[in-house]
Amino acid sequence: MKWYGIAALGAACAIASADVYTWSWQPGDPGGGYNNAGGTFKSIDASYNSGSQRLTWDIAFDDQISDGFTLALNNGPNPRGHAGELALVYFDATDVDNVRVTSYAYNGLNTQTSYRDGSPLSGTQAADVIFGVVPIEGQTPSVLHASVTDSEHTRRMRLVLDASWINSHTPGYPGSMGIEEWFGIGFDTGLGVWLHPVSNLTTEYGEDGALSYWSGRQGWLDGANFTAQVPAPGVAAIAAAGLGIGTGRRRR
Repeated sequence: MKWYGIAALGAACAIASADVYTWSWQPGDPGGGYNNAGGTFKSIDASYNSGSQRLTWDIAFDDQISDGFTLALNNGPNPRGHAGELALVYFDATDVDNVRVTSYAYNGLNTQTSYRDGSPLSGTQAADVIFGVVPIEGQTPSVLHASVTDSEHTRRMRLVLDASWINSHTPGYPGSMGIEEWFGIGFDTGLGVWLHPVSNLTTEYGEDGALSYWSGRQGWLDGANFTAQVPAPGVAAIAAAGLGIGTGRRRR
């Protein structure tokens, strides 16, 4: 009984240390710049749980022209140019009934070419794949939910990731500070966002589930140091507080 009590206490401590950060944005909010060529932005709602590493990214458009998006996300600076540090997620909604999501280490270039070129060095290097649409190299499941919902003239795209596989990735082309510089994806009190919705999107995939072609007309939301809302404790954290366990912020 003692062993189980200690284990439960330890688990409660781990859960209690997690924070849930939330962020909402709509056109006209301060910071960043945007373009509607890939879909007319209506709103974005996002959340990140620092304990479970669950990321939710929910975009609404005021039209139905968007066929997908790419996303790089961190906790402050503009992701653009940060090679060897971040994931680039590809959300392919060309078939709204079969949304496909893949992820690659971002090559730092001002393009969406990470799926076919893993590094900003001259020439073309092999892509640094994190996960494809079917299991690659024993990956764990990362996509918890991916959907497109149309209503009247509005389109909503929703993605929920277990980002633990992304965040534990060892980059094939590390940044200047080495593999310890790898961040992956997520945010805390601040956000850096590099988001590119795409209209007229065309995609192709290999037999191994890796993305082999991505092309379309891009819009963007691009900015640094957006401010997330104050973390909200989960039910488990409240229960832990009842056991006399203090909650502390754990930062990545």
